[in-house]
Amino acid sequence: MTAIIPAAGKGVRMQALTGGLPKELLPLGGKTVLGRIVEEAQTVAERVIVVSAPDKPEIETWADENDVELVYQYERHGFADAVACADVEDDVVVLLGDCPYHGGSPLERMTNIVLRGIDGCIAVEEVSEEAMSRYGITEVNDWGGITNILEKPKPDQTASRWAIAARYAFSIRTVAQIQRIVAEQKAARPGQEVGLTEVIVTLIKEGADFKAAALQDGQRRADCGTPSEYEAAQRLRWN
Repeated sequence: MTAIIPAAGKGVRMQALTGGLPKELLPLGGKTVLGRIVEEAQTVAERVIVVSAPDKPEIETWADENDVELVYQYERHGFADAVACADVEDDVVVLLGDCPYHGGSPLERMTNIVLRGIDGCIAVEEVSEEAMSRYGITEVNDWGGITNILEKPKPDQTASRWAIAARYAFSIRTVAQIQRIVAEQKAARPGQEVGLTEVIVTLIKEGADFKAAALQDGQRRADCGTPSEYEAAQRLRWN
């Protein structure tokens, strides 16, 4: 199992707080945000790859000091492209680089689902109607299968309130399909971003089997993507 941690974003919303330094290296309970995410990844993955950008040298320095693999996304062509840039031939978990978990991780359950032969698994959590427009919302059938994903919908567009919760698991065959679709989309739409949600929806339409893994009691995303979210994360008790 390989873990991919996309961390190439510019972090524009956090610049007032970071002064232009990577938000992934902000302190959180005595460790960096990225350090906590790497530790979580290492509970299920033998190999951890951080996908960064050349204009974030601090990430490279941190990766060297912490013996973590680093690859570059030289042009920011979106989340799916960041996953493809890792160029992995393995089952993978994907962890957003600015979103550690507090109170336990869903990764073990998710990897077990993939290792049983399922194409992919996405962590989900219930959100309020007011919050739906900030997330990808999964539509899930009675057997936990994901039938569709709507990007930042309005409440009247779907009855589902199951939001993507910053963790993904993909089988080796699905990783290859993601790489294929990203290459096709970049060729068809030069310079445009390729979103991971649109790639997964394409795979579902092609017949791929994706399952939802709902967060368990106590498990919480500690999003550090905005100053207010980071301040809330700092108020939690971290080990």
